[in-house]
Amino acid sequence: MSITLDFDVKEVDNKRPMQLHYLPAKIVGDGECTNVDTYFNNYTREAPEYGNGVLTNALRGYPLLGKREALPQGYKGVVLQETDPHLPVRQLRLTGTFQEFTYWNYDKVPSKSDGYQQAAVMLEVAEALAAPVSEEALEEEMKLHQQAKKENV
Repeated sequence: MSITLDFDVKEVDNKRPMQLHYLPAKIVGDGECTNVDTYFNNYTREAPEYGNGVLTNALRGYPLLGKREALPQGYKGVVLQETDPHLPVRQLRLTGTFQEFTYWNYDKVPSKSDGYQQAAVMLEVAEALAAPVSEEALEEEMKLHQQAKKENV
């Protein structure tokens, strides 16, 4: 199965910014979205008893604890929508962009052990591994390695 992205990269900077929530729930439906501001955002509160920047809300009676997160420097989030899920070739179109979002946990304080936090760390690791290394830095590292090897013998 192939996926076609139906937008021009230039559109990314011109799309309206969206307020995004990442919820620990699966919502089955393809109809109109309810008014998120009225039924969800208006009930979001700061929860300093759980830590700095922690938010609280509820979804269908289930307590949620969340945190606003900015995307790493140099990244931009995109929201894609499938045009027709019944086609053999999936086609996605750009509907909006975001620079930050709120992620929610069910009954668990947001922490560095959350999936998003770990993925953000892996982005930093990937950037460090992909960064170019100068010959001087490589030679210096080899000298340090040889010196450490001699000291351990």
